[in-house]
Order: sequence, then structure tokens, then C-alpha cells
Amino acid sequence: MNLTSSNFRKVEARFLDKLTRRRIVMASCLVILAGYILMLCSGSTEQSFNPEIFSFRIIVVAPILCLTGYLMIIVGILWRR
Repeated sequence: MNLTSSNFRKVEARFLDKLTRRRIVMASCLVILAGYILMLCSGSTEQSFNPEIFSFRIIVVAPILCLTGYLMIIVGILWRR
């Protein structure tokens, strides 16, 4: 296979496009993981009630991070140059 400069540019652009997609998907996985980590709390039992389960971080911030991560995965999959 003879790689001319135009063919080389096409191959290089395709490789960089795949690299960009992978970076977007990896970053979105980290965002989702951060969202799930923020959702962690000690919980509540019948003997002791823990009001931390209703905190702003657990109810609002963590689900928004997870949703953002999933939307970023969709963008990473559908990314075209």
C-alpha cells in the first residue's frame, strides 16, 4: 500500500478522531463514577435516622453528574469531525 500525503492525512485524521472519541468516553466514565461516589452515604436504619440522606449533594448534585456523564457518552459515540 502506497501512502501518499493525502492518504496519510486521512489515516492520521481518522486516528485522531478515534482518540478524541475515546477521551470523551473515558472522561464521561470518570464523571459518572464521581456522581456515584457522591451518592454514597451511611444510610438510615430503623434504630437511627440519618438526615444526611436528604442532603443537596445526594439528591441534586450526584444525579446531575451521572446524567451529564451518560449524555457525554452519547456525544462521544456520535462524535464526527
